[in-house]
Amino acid sequence: MALRLRRGTNSERGLITPADGELVYTTDTKRLYIGDGTTVGGNPVDTAGTAFGSNVDLNNYDLTGTGNINITGSITATGNITADGNLTLGGNLIIGDAPSDTVSFLAKVESHVLPDVDGARNLGSSTNKFNQIWANTIHITDDVIAPSVNANIVGDDSTVLLNRATGALNAIGTFKGQVQGTDNTTIIEPGAKTVTGTTITATTKMVAPLYEGGFKGEFNGSVFGDDSTLIVDGVNNRVVIDNGTVNFVGDQIQTANSTTTLKLGETTDTYGKTLQIINTDGSYPIVTRGLANSSVTDASKIALTSYHGSMTTPVQATDGDWIQSVTGQVWDPSTSSDIITSLVAFRIDNNETVAPGTAKGKLAFINNAGTGASPVLKAMTFDARGYLAINNTVDYVPTAALDVTGNSVVTGYSKFGNLTTVERDALTAEMGMVIYNTTDNKFQGRTGVAWVDLH
Repeated sequence: MALRLRRGTNSERGLITPADGELVYTTDTKRLYIGDGTTVGGNPVDTAGTAFGSNVDLNNYDLTGTGNINITGSITATGNITADGNLTLGGNLIIGDAPSDTVSFLAKVESHVLPDVDGARNLGSSTNKFNQIWANTIHITDDVIAPSVNANIVGDDSTVLLNRATGALNAIGTFKGQVQGTDNTTIIEPGAKTVTGTTITATTKMVAPLYEGGFKGEFNGSVFGDDSTLIVDGVNNRVVIDNGTVNFVGDQIQTANSTTTLKLGETTDTYGKTLQIINTDGSYPIVTRGLANSSVTDASKIALTSYHGSMTTPVQATDGDWIQSVTGQVWDPSTSSDIITSLVAFRIDNNETVAPGTAKGKLAFINNAGTGASPVLKAMTFDARGYLAINNTVDYVPTAALDVTGNSVVTGYSKFGNLTTVERDALTAEMGMVIYNTTDNKFQGRTGVAWVDLH
């Protein structure tokens, strides 16, 4: 194996192509070049020891030794990098090149962890959550979303707003978020702004700008309607009731206008007694006051009105309909019920025909001569013709202006039965009837078939 060696200036080297393995030394630049048979001037060899003239192939060997590696460019490593000591990296740092890569921290974090943009980075996600977080203080600008919170909540002034041990809540302000019970049922729904299925107990006082629903307990303050109308005056201790139709002012009930009627009950009601007045001192339980008038049509009235058929869809009444009555009753302790003693009843005359605009009346004064379970009714009726029947049944139709069943006794002076002969003959006379005939100026009595003079 032969060794070939040349020397000369660097300009002279550029004029030759050294053979493969031939060494060329430049006397002016003090450099060494190795020829490969094709490269003009050969390939440089770093004789000073500070730079490589080309890429270095370790050929499966290691670089070992004590010292530093200072590189201006980049480091690309296909395998692992193990560093014993501190690692300082400048510039942006990208760890991992795929979502499947992971980072494990065996060491402790000795500095703050800050995002590059305020409010733009997340810690964990909806599908990859951290298990537990231990921290002294958490400052949150927006919302806290959690199914449960197991901690005291303390204000900036060190006031315990929520004590998790006792369950005491001491807070003033705005609460946002859903509250659920231990059975996962919703108690407070912020979207619908409702509280469901729970009892709120206030030991001192409860202050609210608006309250809806039932209330049980002591109430202190005024109550206003949705239109700010005063309903309960907590200052003057009075209740103001005004529904636009009826207004209660002091001890007076006022209606909105002359056409408004104060009603107790409705035509669709199905229950019994509508109003019961209890009086224990013998005073008047009901007093009506009105102006006296010269005509009965202009006098104040109490109207008792009835409907035939049904209350909601009434039809034409029929003769004999009982309208209403004023009833006298007494309490019977043996039956624990009220027993009817007497009544004054209003009726459509059962001897007349009802027509449009016409319903002739009949008054009945009735006493109960029997018991509460088996009443025996004794009636005095006054019909539409002006006929008066005494001591007969409630359906009896009198046959004369005065029809008395049984004996009649008249004490003192009486103007009784003054009829002309024409009027007398128009009667449906019965035996024993007595009249005074103004045509003949005689008292006359009825036998079985004729009128006879009484001497």
